[in-house]
Amino acid sequence: MIRKLFFCLGLASLSPLAFATGSSLVATGGITSFEGTAGGGITPWAMIAGYGSKEEIQGTAALQQLDLGEYQLRTFGAAVGIYDRVELSVQRQNLKVESGIVSNVFNLLTEGAINTAPGTDIEQDIIGLKVKVFGDAIFDQNSPWPQVSVGAQYKKNRDFDTSLALSDGSVPLPDTGVPMLLGATEDSGTDYYVSASKLWLGAAWGNNLLANVTARMTKANTFGLLGFGSASDDDYELEWEGSLAILPSPSTAVGVEWRTQTNRLGGLAEEKTAMDLFIAYFPNKHWSLTAAYVDLGHLPFDQKASGLYLSATVNL
Repeated sequence: MIRKLFFCLGLASLSPLAFATGSSLVATGGITSFEGTAGGGITPWAMIAGYGSKEEIQGTAALQQLDLGEYQLRTFGAAVGIYDRVELSVQRQNLKVESGIVSNVFNLLTEGAINTAPGTDIEQDIIGLKVKVFGDAIFDQNSPWPQVSVGAQYKKNRDFDTSLALSDGSVPLPDTGVPMLLGATEDSGTDYYVSASKLWLGAAWGNNLLANVTARMTKANTFGLLGFGSASDDDYELEWEGSLAILPSPSTAVGVEWRTQTNRLGGLAEEKTAMDLFIAYFPNKHWSLTAAYVDLGHLPFDQKASGLYLSATVNL
């Protein structure tokens, strides 16, 4: 299914209504988050993907890599902004879990009887829809109100029940994936969010200042990579996200982001607030590059899950 969506988004971006780079100002489309929506690195903004105006359709494609040592998160996807009003996106996430982490899992489950195992992968697909409700974050400088968008992200964990195997190929726990082992009860879920973004020209010592706040209702555990819900908490919970960035030049943005998490599973899968410090470079409308230090707080058997994040976005 996700291959068909990639194909459809590609066709949309190449339609006669699509323009090479769009009419909006450089950097106003933000970058592509690790969940596929336009915005920052770990949170969506109210802006619509690409540089398209109200008369244009414009597409983007992006790659992201987060190196956390024993965990490697690689993501890629595409998005289409339609008439600066609607955004459609699709994203594939792959969390590579190294052998040391999986070995620790078996060691704990078997009380030391098994202490070595190969690594594994956890994959997740995300289909996103965002609609601008009102406002313009850049051009409504005389208005006190931000640009506001609402969105939804359907997430499907592809390895919810993928069994962990030992080095000899045997499977001690059939049809039981990492999310199930940690206590998740569902393999899919839909996040609903509202984002408000505002750019103030020359507001920070002569530099442009951008702020974004997002409120999200979700059942996801660690963004859905560890499944959805738990035996003790299967309700939607409100999580908060924010971004604050200064643009010292039209081609550069420097900022900070944060994102709260509910911590349904607890124990090994305890969740803490994620944050990052980023610098994004927009040499032109064709592409952008972002580097960030990301701290996810906690992952199973990794109390300080932090590392370097790189993201490249191409405007089609």
